Amino acid sequence: MTPKKKPTPKSTPPNTEPAPATSKLKLVAIKPSSKASETPPSPSSPPPSVEVPATVEASVPVEAPAPVEAPAPVQEPTRKILKPIKRSSASTSSPEIDPSLPENSNAIFQAVGIIVGDVTFSDKKAHITICDKEYPLFYASSHKKAFEALKIHLKNTEQSQQRLIVYPKIIHFPKREQPYLVGFQVVGFHRVPEKPESETENNRNLSIDQELQDFEFKLSGLWQFIPVCQTPCITIQKNFSEERLTYIKEAPIEQKVNFMKASHIPVIWKDSPIRPFRFNPKLDKEQQGQASFVEIKAAFLPDRDVFEFRQLKSRPSQTSPRSLKAGKTQKAEALKAKTKRKREQAQAQAAPKT
Repeated sequence: MTPKKKPTPKSTPPNTEPAPATSKLKLVAIKPSSKASETPPSPSSPPPSVEVPATVEASVPVEAPAPVEAPAPVQEPTRKILKPIKRSSASTSSPEIDPSLPENSNAIFQAVGIIVGDVTFSDKKAHITICDKEYPLFYASSHKKAFEALKIHLKNTEQSQQRLIVYPKIIHFPKREQPYLVGFQVVGFHRVPEKPESETENNRNLSIDQELQDFEFKLSGLWQFIPVCQTPCITIQKNFSEERLTYIKEAPIEQKVNFMKASHIPVIWKDSPIRPFRFNPKLDKEQQGQASFVEIKAAFLPDRDVFEFRQLKSRPSQTSPRSLKAGKTQKAEALKAKTKRKREQAQAQAAPKT
C-alpha cells in the first residue's frame, strides 16, 4: 500500500549528511555505451556553481528518507573479493571483472546523480518534467535550504529548466505486479547558462555535477532481488555512525524503523559478472548465500523509469560497509505501534464532541 504520511517526530535525526562535493565523491567520466541514445543529451557546456542562500526558511512540508552519507571512521573487516560467475557453454558470453579494478576499502552506501528538466512548484509541492513525464521532488532536513533556494531562484528568474543534484527516491508497493514510483530528493541545483563560461571559471567550479554527465548516477549498495520488484535492485542501506546509533536507541519504535529504512534502486544490468542475490525459501539459512556489494555508474532512462548499468567502479565484494538496518522484530513492533496509533486516532475522531 502507499505509505501514509507520519506525524512530525519530536526529535530530529542527526544531520551527518555529506555535501555532494568533489572531496567526497570523485567519479571518473565515462564514454557512453551503445545505448547512450536512450538517455537525454547532456548540455553543451558545464553550468555554474550551486546557488544556496546562507539562510532560507523552509515552507514546503515534504519529507523524504535521509540520504546516505559517509560514516564515521571505522575499521572495516577484510573484504573478500568475488570471482566472476562461471557460465555454461550454452550461455551467451558475459564481461569478466577487470582485474585492474581497485578494491574500495572506504566504500559507503550511496546513490547520487544528475537530472535535467523543467521544475515547477504548485500547492506546496514540486515536480520536474523529463521527457514529458512528471517526477515529484522531495527534500531531507539536511538539504532543506537547497530546496528552498531552488524555489526562490525559479520565482526570481522564471527559468524553469534546471540541472539538479539529486538522490533517487523509489517507492515500492506490496504487490509485485504493481509498478514502483520514481521521485528525486533535491541536494543542490545549477542554472542552465545561456552562454558558455570561460575555461578558467569552469575549472574553479569543478564539483560532482560536472564529474557526472546528465542523467548519470553513482550507485553503491547490495545487488539483489527484493520480493516486491521484478527488476533486480541495488539496495542502499543507512550508513553507520555513532551519532546515528545513539539517536535510534532513544527514538520511538516507529521513528526508529522509518529512519533505518533502505532504498531499493531498480537497475538493468545485462550479463552482470555477479548474479543478483535472490532469497530461496526452500534453502536453509546457511545455504542462502548473501548479496554482493557493488559500486557502479548507471544512467536513468526516463522512458522506462529504470536505471541502466554503465560502468563497474570497483571490484564486487561479499563484505559490505557498516550500516544500520531494522530487524524483523523491530519491524513487527513498529507495525503494531502504527496500528494501535491509527486505531486510537479513529476512536478520537469518532467520539462525540462535548
